[in-house]
Order: sequence, then structure tokens, then C-alpha cells
Amino acid sequence: MRTNGFVGLIITGICCISIQPLYSQSDFPIKPSNESEGVFRISNVSEVYEPSEYEPAIDAVSFAPASPRTSDVSPIAMPENFAQGEYYGPVEEYTQGDWIEDPYLDDTVYERLGIVAGAAAVFLKPGFDTDTAFFTEDQSGMATVTTSNDFPYNYQSAPRINLGVIDNEGLSAQVRWFQFEDNSGNSAVAPNNFIFFNALPTKTATGGISAGGAAGDYMSVSSNMKLYTIDLDLSQELNFERWQTTFGGGYRHASVSQSYRAEGTASGAPVSSDVGHRFDGDGLVVFAEARRPLGIFDRRSKGTSSVSLISSIKYSALWGNSKYSAEDRTPGPTVAIAQTDSKKSLSIAEVQIGAQADFVLQTGALVWVRAAWDGMWWNGAGSAASESGDLSLLGGSISIGMDW
Repeated sequence: MRTNGFVGLIITGICCISIQPLYSQSDFPIKPSNESEGVFRISNVSEVYEPSEYEPAIDAVSFAPASPRTSDVSPIAMPENFAQGEYYGPVEEYTQGDWIEDPYLDDTVYERLGIVAGAAAVFLKPGFDTDTAFFTEDQSGMATVTTSNDFPYNYQSAPRINLGVIDNEGLSAQVRWFQFEDNSGNSAVAPNNFIFFNALPTKTATGGISAGGAAGDYMSVSSNMKLYTIDLDLSQELNFERWQTTFGGGYRHASVSQSYRAEGTASGAPVSSDVGHRFDGDGLVVFAEARRPLGIFDRRSKGTSSVSLISSIKYSALWGNSKYSAEDRTPGPTVAIAQTDSKKSLSIAEVQIGAQADFVLQTGALVWVRAAWDGMWWNGAGSAASESGDLSLLGGSISIGMDW
């Protein structure tokens, strides 16, 4: 299943959200009680309301912390019509950049249970311990020369989605989903009677098929791979000086299936081999993420930044069942079949390194856009025709997310 439509949806979402209006504001950095750096945003002075000596006109006040998810005060917008006496703001005026220890707000702690969501278009290229599709034997010389014909894998797009809830202390519960699919193929035709083709070995009594032996004989092979993960996890955000970190863990279900088909002719007689194996497992997943604001392209004030470097690691251990089946057809005709069902363990390691830009919208929501290098290693996932071996997925991603 291709995901080009999904990629287009992600790009459209980025364009739409990025044009949302931001506050027209002056920013005043503070340190709330939980030591999360941030700013109180004071909007433009009202053109309608004329303040007295002790009541400066303030259109709106909202809290925009360096990491809005870890503030004691949720993003709020105060009433704009102050002529009716609803709100008068701080009792003294401030120069932009001044530190405010205690803006004139109620002592109420604004508890919240917000929504966190994200979507990514991930571009990955699979790699295996061996990418061999079939072998070619040239017996036209004094010695047989064997060469490997590989699968030409390319980058494919894949979706990654997360959705959950988060409180004002940074405690979050989320569900995450990722899926990847790819296929490839290769073929060759014998130019003379001394060229032979050998498909990948199987667990059947014949151990695979061979083609060739006559000019015009051929071998054509194809492979297909599908995998996905579903996570249910809890995470907690913590700040250490300028570092913003997230630690979490939970439950993961994962599945990976691969298939291999080879067909051709041996001295004009048809031969074929069909192999498939699948792993389904459940286990635990743990992860950690670190963000470091760069202090460039500042949009809030000193002490905060809208651009950060990010890095994350994730590891999961899974236990489940592995099923294997193979069917080889050789001249005769002879059919050999093999099937196995066994217990198996598998581990997945993931790394992401990149940069993230944050935008605080007029509604108080935090929207972020991230570009990163991604790497995944499925240890024990096997290859097209074998249950043994490792699978890697390397590439990059473009993500967009929102905390509301």
C-alpha cells in the first residue's frame, strides 16, 4: 500500500497550520514555580480603553512557556474588553525584555487535560544482512563463476501517527502507530546452454529450485515486506536547565511478514518457489527524548527559542510466534512443502536526530514541525526467504504535531 496520498495530506496540514495568526504581543520572560522557563505575553495596548495612571490598558495576557506542556499555568487568553472592568492587567508598565516576578493574575493554578497529536511522513530504505534475489552460475569457462543478483530496494514513504492526552505537568498517555511496506524484484534470461540460476534456499526437501540449462531459460523473482507497530505508553516531561526531556514506556505489539517468489524454466520445464514467513509479538517499549533550544530565530524573548535540536532513542523487546511456509515445484512435476510454527523473540531499536521549530498560535496551542534522520533496526526479522538475519530501515522524516 503506497502512502503518497498521506504524504500530501501532511504537507497540506503544514501549510494550513503555519498561516494561523500569532499574538501581537510584547514578551516578558518569567520562571514559574516548576522552574520551566517561559514568558507572559502582553498584547498591544487597546486603542479604545484609556487607562488611568495605575491601570495600563492590556488587550490580552497569556502564558507561553519554553515548553508549554510543563507549565503550572496553561495557555490562557484574558478578556479583550477591559472597558467593562473585566481585567486591568499589571499595575505598572514594563519595558519589553524586563523580568516579571509576579504578573497581576489570580492565584489560581490552571489545571488542564489537553490533547497531543502528531503525524509524520517517513521515508525509509530497507536493508538486510544480504539483499540477494538469486544466484547466476556461468559454466561456459574452465571454472564455474557464481554471481549474486540483488533486490534493488528504494526509499518508500510510510505513515507514523500518535494521539493522546497530556496534563499541565507533562504527564501523557498516548497511542502510536507506524506502518511500512515495500516490494522489489529482479530477473535474468540465459543467453546460452551454460547459464544456470539458483533461487534462495528453502526448508523443503528439495531445498529450493534451479533454472537454466538452455538458451532462453529465465528466472524472475519478487519479494514483499509488510510491518507495523502499535504502542500504548505513558511518558513524563522533565526540564533540566535548558534541556527539555521526555521519558516513557509501555506496551508494544509488532508484526512483520515477508514473502519470496521465484519462477522460471529449466531446459524449458517450468519451476517455481513460494516462501513466506511472519512474526507477531507483544512486549515492552521504553524511550527517551531530549530537546535543546538553540537561541536562534527567537520568537518569544530571552531564555526561550523557537528552534531546537532534538534526539530520541527507543527500544522494545518482543516475544511471539513465527510461522514459515515454503512450496517448491520442480520438473516431474514434483512438489515439496515445508511448514513450521515456533516461538521467537525479536527486538527493535530506533534512533532519531534532527531539528524542531515551535509555533504558539492565537488559541494558545503549540504547533511544532520537525525534520529528522530516522533509523530502525529489527533484530531477528529475517529477509525475504529466511527467518534469520536482521532488517534495517534508514532514512528521514517530516513531522507535524500539536499540543492543545
